[in-house]
Amino acid sequence: MNVVAEVPVIDLTAQDLVSSAISKFRAGDTVSTRAMLDLIRRSDPACEDSDDHLVELIVMAAIGKTMGVVFDHRSPDERLPRLS
Repeated sequence: MNVVAEVPVIDLTAQDLVSSAISKFRAGDTVSTRAMLDLIRRSDPACEDSDDHLVELIVMAAIGKTMGVVFDHRSPDERLPRLS
């Protein structure tokens, strides 16, 4: 008789994804929001959280671990001032 145990699917929350990504760094390191977002998106392509929400979580986690944050996740077009 073959018995297959059911394995629950683990849905990682955005907080879990950020914690996992930030764990690759040490206190005093500086993390790039662009690199962190890329790492999170590659680790869970199904993550539906917005970049802004993930950046907020990244900042809170980084500050809690005495890390610096470089805000470089916006494209150059988004950083240009809007002139009307």
